[in-house]
Amino acid sequence: MNLSALSIKNPVFAWMLMFALLFFGALSYRQMGISQNPDVDFPYVNVGVDYEGAAPEVMEKDVVDPIEGVLVSVEGIKKISSSARTGSANISVEFELDKDIDVAVQEVQTAVARARRNLPDDVEPPIVTKSNPEDRPIMWLAVRSSEISRQELMHLVKTRIADQFTTLSGVS
Repeated sequence: MNLSALSIKNPVFAWMLMFALLFFGALSYRQMGISQNPDVDFPYVNVGVDYEGAAPEVMEKDVVDPIEGVLVSVEGIKKISSSARTGSANISVEFELDKDIDVAVQEVQTAVARARRNLPDDVEPPIVTKSNPEDRPIMWLAVRSSEISRQELMHLVKTRIADQFTTLSGVS
């Protein structure tokens, strides 16, 4: 006998079952935990490379391009972005949310190891790290004064200004 046949024969049972489901659902909803900052591991991997004295153009042509060339073969990549400065480069790889970050790091390390033989000989070994953009601040504020000392300014910021920012809604 299925549930619909049982409910037709016993309508009181169907009503009691419906009210029980609504009651326990509402009770569970009220006791459900909500976190302002849930712990989410965003699958971001960074590759940092140092090549002392190299111009940004050289970094891009001789270092970034070969590494990006092998990274595109890694599965699950959502976006690759890079920046080159004098003597250093950083390649950020964003993966799909369902990608395990530890597997992503291993796959990126393997790909970077393949690209290593195409890099100039005096390039430092690339450093592969996982990162979480949630750990980075959204906004930086600087306070400066020509009238009070740095110690007084630091005390003022800690005791008066910082407290006012933490009381704003949405600031954690």
